[in-house]
Amino acid sequence: MKKRLVYQHIFVTLMALGVILAGTCQVFAQLDNFQLAAANEYLNLYINPETAEAAVEDRASGKMWFTNPQDRAATSRGTVLQRLSSQFTIVYHNENIIEVAKDNYRYCITYEQFEITPIEQGVRFDYTIVEEWKPEHYLPQMISQERMDELILGKIASAKDQQTVLGVYNLIMLAPVGDGERLAIRGLDQDKVFGEYDVVVLNPDYLEQQETLAALQAEQAAAADEEEKAKLQSQIDKLQQQMNKTKEDLTLRLLRVIQGSRADLDKIDDITPEDMSQLVNTPTYLMAQVPAFRLTGVQAVVVETGYTPIDAGLDHEMNNLDPPLPNLEIFQVPIEYVLDGPNLLVRIPAKDIVYPIDVEDTLGEKYTFPLLRISVLEWFGAAGAEQDGYILVPDGSGALIYLNNGRINASAFNVPVYGRDNSLDLLKEVQNYPEIIRLPVFGLKQEDQAFFAIIEEGAPLARIRADISGRAANYNQVYAEFVPLPSGEISYRIEDVSSGRIPTYQARKYEGDFVIRFAFLTGEKADYAGMAECYRSYLTERYDFTPVESRPSIPFYLELIGAIDKLEPVLGIARTVTHPLTTFSQAQEIAADLGEQGIEQIQLKYTGWLRGGVNHHYPDQAAAEKVLGGEADFRDLIAFMEEQGYELYPSVGFMRVYRTSFFSKFSPRKHAARFLDQLPARAHRFYLDSFERNSSAFEYLLSPGRLPWLVDSFMQDYQKYGLNSISLFDMAREVNSDFVDKAEVVIDRVQAEQLVSEQLEKIKASGSKLMVDRGNAYALPYADAIVNLPTSSSGYSLVNASIPFYQMVIHGLIDYAGEPINLASNQTKAVLRMLESGGYPYFIGSYAESFEVKNTDFEHLYALHYRDWLDHAAEVYRVANEVLKDVQDQRIVDHRILADGVHQTTYANGKSIIVNYNREAVTVDGRWIGAENFIVLEGGVYEH
Repeated sequence: MKKRLVYQHIFVTLMALGVILAGTCQVFAQLDNFQLAAANEYLNLYINPETAEAAVEDRASGKMWFTNPQDRAATSRGTVLQRLSSQFTIVYHNENIIEVAKDNYRYCITYEQFEITPIEQGVRFDYTIVEEWKPEHYLPQMISQERMDELILGKIASAKDQQTVLGVYNLIMLAPVGDGERLAIRGLDQDKVFGEYDVVVLNPDYLEQQETLAALQAEQAAAADEEEKAKLQSQIDKLQQQMNKTKEDLTLRLLRVIQGSRADLDKIDDITPEDMSQLVNTPTYLMAQVPAFRLTGVQAVVVETGYTPIDAGLDHEMNNLDPPLPNLEIFQVPIEYVLDGPNLLVRIPAKDIVYPIDVEDTLGEKYTFPLLRISVLEWFGAAGAEQDGYILVPDGSGALIYLNNGRINASAFNVPVYGRDNSLDLLKEVQNYPEIIRLPVFGLKQEDQAFFAIIEEGAPLARIRADISGRAANYNQVYAEFVPLPSGEISYRIEDVSSGRIPTYQARKYEGDFVIRFAFLTGEKADYAGMAECYRSYLTERYDFTPVESRPSIPFYLELIGAIDKLEPVLGIARTVTHPLTTFSQAQEIAADLGEQGIEQIQLKYTGWLRGGVNHHYPDQAAAEKVLGGEADFRDLIAFMEEQGYELYPSVGFMRVYRTSFFSKFSPRKHAARFLDQLPARAHRFYLDSFERNSSAFEYLLSPGRLPWLVDSFMQDYQKYGLNSISLFDMAREVNSDFVDKAEVVIDRVQAEQLVSEQLEKIKASGSKLMVDRGNAYALPYADAIVNLPTSSSGYSLVNASIPFYQMVIHGLIDYAGEPINLASNQTKAVLRMLESGGYPYFIGSYAESFEVKNTDFEHLYALHYRDWLDHAAEVYRVANEVLKDVQDQRIVDHRILADGVHQTTYANGKSIIVNYNREAVTVDGRWIGAENFIVLEGGVYEH
């Protein structure tokens, strides 16, 4: 009742404020049981105080979005209908370390265990997730006949329902043994257990059998014929056996119920006559052993009488049994819905999430039920089995899952944002899928409307999940799942006796907020181009982005490899040495050669320039590698690049520590992040031929808490070169926690993201231009260039198409390039992907011959020698410059898949590029496009 009273307060408040504008009454007519909770000039927010559903109306279009499908009752039933009626699902470990999932409909709404509270521009739901009493708790194991008649049977009008209850009970009592012999029961010392008493069965059918038995015995005594007596004796014996079996079964059932309902009784022999003294001459109902499904029906009848588990507990105590224990698995989860301009914010304040920690039962036993995951609004905007459209998932560059695509044999989409947290434990095998989620967004289009969601807070602890209709339910869905308490397993061994794995958890749960921002699109904007525009506008407003300046020619991204580790003979002994592939003076020569080929705007990322090469020493100083020419030659390279008008981005990695030594300022014990098992976190390399883990080749993962000191130390020394540009190899690639086992010092993954962002902001504020790798979303406000930006998705079986969604978001704001073209398995298609996505040419090379990396950790860089690809690079640059020069500062306003393997990209200035990935020529609207080729259309969107 409380939730309704609170809600009425919301409604009255809105009326007083005058925010209910014309047309609302008509909407109410369409929203049975929904009531207005908040409104602004863009949206109306409605809630159903009975079912805890929420709905959002786009005031301009009149389109409605619901947290739950409104036709679900017509398409589903049972547990599926329950899930479709829920707003979230929690997953936790029970006392047996088994994952248990509970949705808030089955375990909260049906029990009316939630409260509704008005908040500014919205409403808050506080849910208590618990089934405090199980069905069997409503039914006493033993209850006196007097209390059964008074509290239960006397309140049941239906004779059929009375029989439903009595059908699971037997009526018994204890009475003095008397002069007769007690029925012998094998293995049971009845004198010890029952003393001078015996079990008396009072079931009506048993009493009827007794009467029948007495009648047969009397008839036998009066019979004169021996044959008739023998016949009657046979009937007497048969009936006596049945009655003895009934009595034996009920006697043993009584003892088992007592022993099973008493924590202080380990076995039946521990029962004494005092434990059953209340049964002496007191008819009592004893619950029979029946299937659980029968108890559910009986419970429904008993609940209507007002009899509760508290009453059952009293009956247990009156019969010397332990009372039923209430469920300790009680969780509290809040959800807030808030209107923010044209968007809906859905917030879960994680600090207010409560899960059981060291809760005690009535016997003093302590239990903890760790909350592992929470899936939020799994059915928001879900599309039915007849809808057309698609789901947008941000895997790699972006991917589409067509609604109802029929791929029910494919695994559902379930991918963590920013990839794996490498501090959880050692990666055991090479990941099967090449891309990860870099942008914390998702969306769904159905017909002429779409929603687009941004995970605004808590993204590093999120997974994005999606599925089609026909598997979990008859709806297509996409949603976010959050991990408030990261967990894993650690191995143990007790000498040679036993071994295994036990769960372990982060020292505390995440204490921030989980926030999802929903935007709503209609008409022509209701597609993935509209979603990209929405995200671009969000980033621009939030981080004050300004478009890049259009230059006379496009950038050319060149990565040079300086020095690597290599086994070489030293005085006849094989030793790992720092081996040069491109010295500082050779880097000048390569840049000059590219310039002579007509390549302009060279952006040189120099990897392996620091002391130690690619796997450089702990970077507390910016020391140039001596085998490349040392500091003097490095300064000459800086001067040369400046004279030519090129940009130099020396590359450094802060997140991993490749080398340790006695004299290093890095201590694995003090400065490495911790695995959940409290060992220093490390990442192993893998053999390229077998994909097995190389146990001797690894890097330590730096604790995020050490990052500020390291960045400050390096940048202070880096200033000596007078450079205003730097490449950060790993800060936009991965986010790792520090699972140190103290709650006050643990660094969760959201805190780690914040620490990395702060370092990016600090470096940017120093006046440096930043080049980053891969491009996790938190790096976007600070990046001037991104290389190795994904140009496709991972190719999950459920996915229908890859799209350049990431590029559609940032084009014209940040320069970018995909993978190095000379390392691509198909260089022609790599060039086409570059043109389709609006990226710039990117090549990686060295002055040394490519065979120099053979039998090293860098064999994957198999086409390095720059003279092998110089002419090709010049041609790629010429083509790309001709196509992309006049769209450097332009937004991508549209992207379409015109046919299988034929994609079109359109810019704000009207220029369109159509690429054909097929091995055959195609004709699109009368325009011929050669095999694995492209055409450019000037002025206007290509109509098709």
